[in-house]
Amino acid sequence: MDKMIRIKNFLLLSLVAVTLSVVGCNDNDDVPKGESVVTLDTYELNIDGGGGDIPIFYGVENALRGVRPNATVNVDWMSIKEVTDHSIVVSIKPSDINEERYGIVTVSYKNMAKNIRVFVTQDKQLLNKFSFEVLQKNYNSCTIKYTPTEKGRTFMANIIDAEYFRQSGISDLTQFIANEMASYRALAERNQLTLEELLTSRISPQLIYKEEVVRTFENMQPGASYVVYAYGVSFKGNEYTVTIPMHQYLLEIPMPELYDVSFDVSIYLQEGYADISISPKNWSGYYVVQLIPDSSFYYVPKGERLSDTSLRAMSNDFYKQARQAVQGGATVDAFLKGSCQQGNRSIKVSIDSNTRYMIAVFAVESKNGSIPVMCSMPYIAYM
Repeated sequence: MDKMIRIKNFLLLSLVAVTLSVVGCNDNDDVPKGESVVTLDTYELNIDGGGGDIPIFYGVENALRGVRPNATVNVDWMSIKEVTDHSIVVSIKPSDINEERYGIVTVSYKNMAKNIRVFVTQDKQLLNKFSFEVLQKNYNSCTIKYTPTEKGRTFMANIIDAEYFRQSGISDLTQFIANEMASYRALAERNQLTLEELLTSRISPQLIYKEEVVRTFENMQPGASYVVYAYGVSFKGNEYTVTIPMHQYLLEIPMPELYDVSFDVSIYLQEGYADISISPKNWSGYYVVQLIPDSSFYYVPKGERLSDTSLRAMSNDFYKQARQAVQGGATVDAFLKGSCQQGNRSIKVSIDSNTRYMIAVFAVESKNGSIPVMCSMPYIAYM
């Protein structure tokens, strides 16, 4: 639509210019009959990050024969490509920064007292330096294809839990890269390597690439959000230079499939204790029993439904507990046997007589030795 308006304005200005050139030009451009007036088809340009050659169409009232407007720019990312009989062509470089930038085109004319200014706003760089294609994802893994548009330049290709940005408070992507490189530099020093050696030849898994690459990530957190990211970077010893600003893509990991599992739960109360008996009806695997006081975020008053937010949070908390145990050296099997239940069980727990409690029971499983996840809707019972 904007281009169509510009074309209409150009046709109007062209007609004006032709008319004015017939009735308004002087045989001697040194002896003007009156002040010249330049009219532009726009006085503001909003350009995307890709840049390009942008024409500004003009007409001149009381034009001087053979005289065209003069145009100048005030920033190095713009230049005047040419001035024709009807247009001023501004050449704008592609943006290489991750924020808007501003410039001014100043138009003057030999017999015009006051210059005209065109205000130019260019959007941040186009997010096409890298493309991200999700080839596969499920509740605990994903496969991403990273494709750079500029071949042969080294770049970082990685993924991070979006929760990192919330907990760290980092919103500036330049600061994120600085923190990441500081972490790798410290790792390199501990291993008596330079940053360049660590990231370009020795680290496992590989993070730095020059061509299109497909990476698979395992043990993702179910229901969590991840940031897939890439940025161009070059190294010299322990120093680095960001050659392409960071580009990112938000990836939502789905929750695991929730099986239809039911439990019989009976509760026998005595002073200071509760005996809880659980019998899974159609489940032979492991399950978790949680005693939840009414002061907890997860407590749901009787008659109300467990919200999706609470369900997701309960699932995430169990996953984080399992992941922490495995990262601490426990095997998945040892964690399941030590923290979960299986078959018919009776559990004795301490309770406060002045507190209401909810009991949540849900099935969990580990596929192919992966970190266990919640795999059924919690069964809820009340004391």
